[in-house]
Amino acid sequence: MDYQKILVSIDRTPQAEFVFRQGVELAKLYESQLKLFHCISVSPMILGSPGDLYGQRLNQVAQIQHELIDKEIDEVSGWLSTFISYAERQGVTIETEYQVGEAGYWIREMTQKWGADLVIVGRRNRSELAELFLGSVSNYVVHHVKCSVLIVQQPEN
Repeated sequence: MDYQKILVSIDRTPQAEFVFRQGVELAKLYESQLKLFHCISVSPMILGSPGDLYGQRLNQVAQIQHELIDKEIDEVSGWLSTFISYAERQGVTIETEYQVGEAGYWIREMTQKWGADLVIVGRRNRSELAELFLGSVSNYVVHHVKCSVLIVQQPEN
């Protein structure tokens, strides 16, 4: 099967480069378009007592959250540009995109919107208990996208 559009989703873990390089190699092999995607997660902030939810405390929390997201967007833009340089040196045409929110949801949306026929994601090696409580992006993607999915497991050194 030929893959014309490969979506590679990475997070900011040490394994991201390994996952990305797998996507580049497949894009070279199939002469595919490559899109690199990253999702900026929004961590819920501790708001304090229920009485603090209204008025000034809520406004302060919202402002801090907004500032943190803006800072993360700036950092992610620079980080993604390093991947663009690598892909271009390999002769692969690449575009990047990021969204703020839940990764599984945005990967599914991006796959549909862009028309990807292969999604590449990494796996974090969480324990079963951690995966039960935190969920698994790769598991969500496998069950919610309508194209092939490659889950990349980085070999242990």
